[in-house]
Amino acid sequence: MKAQLLLIFTLLLLNSGTAHSQTPVPNPQITATPTVTPATTVTPQSLSQPKNTKASGKDLVETFEELDKGFTAVVFLLVKILVGLLSLFVIRRFFLLMINRSSQLIIDNFSNATGADEIEGVLPGLSQLARERLAREMKSVYQRSKEHINSVGPEINLSSTRFPLPQATANQQLTNFISSVKELTPDQIDPLVQLLAVVFPPYGTKVTGILQSQSEEHKRIGITFEIQDIDNRIAAQIYTVWELPDSEADKQSKIALKDRYRQLLRTASRWLALELSKREMIRGIPKLYLGSKRQRYLGQIHNFFGVLNQSSAQTHGKFFYPLAIDELQDAIEFYPDWYQPHDNLADTYSLLARTEQGDRKINHLQSAIAHYEEALKRVTEATVELRLKVARAIAQLLTRKEDLILAAKQEIQNLETAKNWDATTVLNYQLLYYLACWYALAYRLDVDVTDETQKQAYLYLTYSLAREQNRDFWEWTSKDPDLESIRGCFPELKSTLLKTLNEKPELPKQTGKDFAESIEEVLEGVNWRSGIGDKGNN
Repeated sequence: MKAQLLLIFTLLLLNSGTAHSQTPVPNPQITATPTVTPATTVTPQSLSQPKNTKASGKDLVETFEELDKGFTAVVFLLVKILVGLLSLFVIRRFFLLMINRSSQLIIDNFSNATGADEIEGVLPGLSQLARERLAREMKSVYQRSKEHINSVGPEINLSSTRFPLPQATANQQLTNFISSVKELTPDQIDPLVQLLAVVFPPYGTKVTGILQSQSEEHKRIGITFEIQDIDNRIAAQIYTVWELPDSEADKQSKIALKDRYRQLLRTASRWLALELSKREMIRGIPKLYLGSKRQRYLGQIHNFFGVLNQSSAQTHGKFFYPLAIDELQDAIEFYPDWYQPHDNLADTYSLLARTEQGDRKINHLQSAIAHYEEALKRVTEATVELRLKVARAIAQLLTRKEDLILAAKQEIQNLETAKNWDATTVLNYQLLYYLACWYALAYRLDVDVTDETQKQAYLYLTYSLAREQNRDFWEWTSKDPDLESIRGCFPELKSTLLKTLNEKPELPKQTGKDFAESIEEVLEGVNWRSGIGDKGNN
């Protein structure tokens, strides 16, 4: 186009030059005056002027064409550089999204299946409250997971630096990015872009919650959770967290329905946090773990979450005891040669028995004794074996059966009269704590009640506290029902012991005479007789 315009412009110039060289035509109305016109001499130079003008116009067109080609080449070069830079940016952005993508946790708003209109208006608020509670519970479970993995083991890998936090909608950054790239790329490479979407799909978990109730009077309420894996790597799960049993739910019927659901969220969010964390940990099992190695790893995970459910029962209600039992039974199935699932299952039955009466209590205690014996068959460490024997003796005491009580007393006597037994050299605080609980229960249940029995309970408890200064453990000793009969002087005992520990930071690692003398000084500074509490009826 530019060349055509230049050609037209040149032709106009040539035509203008030709017009100025023509002879003027006389006007017929004006009388011509004879004049003498000098003769014009035609020279070769004058004949060549039009030809030179055409040549110069052609050179000008060619010059503009060369400039146009150069300009076009520069523009195309800049465009190529820009496209290259944009391509690098797109590739970098894709790899960042791919590398930084993490597991997602989508919590949908609750659906109302109760038939109560009063719930409709509070559904968004309940849903958001559930997400907030779940986030706190997930953080608590993650911290407990790290403590377990870093301290007592066994080795269980966390699939990420932190468990995903709940959100209302999915993160579509990578999906949207791939869709945008697909629109801008040629049709020939669309299958390749589509393949990226298949190879790098979003992953994580989606949870749908439904509010349930039983009868038109809503005598018992529950929350049903449907858990689905976004990328279908783990099977879906449906579970309903119900309110208290019917006998206790009657007391709740006077509370507004929406407030009952808010109360239930505490238990429901704890259950959901444990379940989601377990699924996330199972998702993180290394792909190279196959066969029996994978089975053992699954056994470790189920054992760990069995313990978490057991401890949750002590803070969130006995709803979690059956869940702990199920997890630990799964752990035994996956890892039958390991003593820990049997040990923890026995502890769970023993704790559950303390919340029951009559035959149910006896049945749970007998189950506990049976699993302690199974754990003893598998354990190899001597100190752990002693602790298991003491734990079994505690369960035997709680049965109130004469033959089992005699067996328990004999077990403790055998332990303390053994040639190699010296409590001052025992560094395992759990063994010492179990001995303290046994003596405290013996005092409370009128089993061989003497001043020596109570003193032994205080002595072993002080030994245990000196060996382990974990804050949670110290707080638990003030709540443990097994120590109820000697709890009165705990504040004084702990204060005196802390003072001694500050003065003697080496005390937790001391053994023998030095350790015994330091603990004796602590006990002398405490009026331990004031610690006599109610013996109770259990």
